[in-house]
Amino acid sequence: MGDETVQGPIEGQGPASAADRAEARVVHRLATEHFLRSARELSDQAGGNLFKGLALRAIVAANIGHTDPSESSVRYAAMSQPGSNDLLRPVSVLAIAGSIGLPYETTRRYVAALMKEGACTRVKGGIVASAATLAGPEAEQAMMASLVNLRRFVRVLRRAGIALD
Repeated sequence: MGDETVQGPIEGQGPASAADRAEARVVHRLATEHFLRSARELSDQAGGNLFKGLALRAIVAANIGHTDPSESSVRYAAMSQPGSNDLLRPVSVLAIAGSIGLPYETTRRYVAALMKEGACTRVKGGIVASAATLAGPEAEQAMMASLVNLRRFVRVLRRAGIALD
C-alpha cells in the first residue's frame, strides 16, 4: 500500500502528509492510553464488570443525548441537580445493545442486573438511569474521575504538540 492511499485527517482531504501520519501515530497512542484509563474507571464503577459499566453509560448517554450540553451544563451544574425525570428519554435494550456492539441477550442480562442493583429502571418506552446513578456520591466520583482523565489527556496532547482546535 503506497502513501497515496492513506487519507488525510479530514475525509476527502486527499493523501495524508508524513507530518499528519506522525501526528496520528502519537494521537492514537495517547488516545489508547486515555481509553484504557476510561475503561478501567467503567469497570471499577460496575463492580469489575466492564460490559455492565458500558451498558450503564450507554443508558445515561441515550437518556440525555438529546439535550443541549451547554444548556444542561448550566441548568444542572450542581451534582445534586441532575435534571428532572421528564428530561430523560427512555432507551430500549435493543438500542443499548446496538450502541455498545453487544448481542441483545447479553445486553438484556446486564440491564437486568443494573435494574436489580437500582442503577436504572424500566419505564414506559424503555430504560432510564436512576436518580442515584445520575447524582449520587458514586456518580459524582465517576464524573470527577472522568474530568481528571480528560484533563490529563488534553495535557499530554498539548505536551506532544498536538493542536486542539
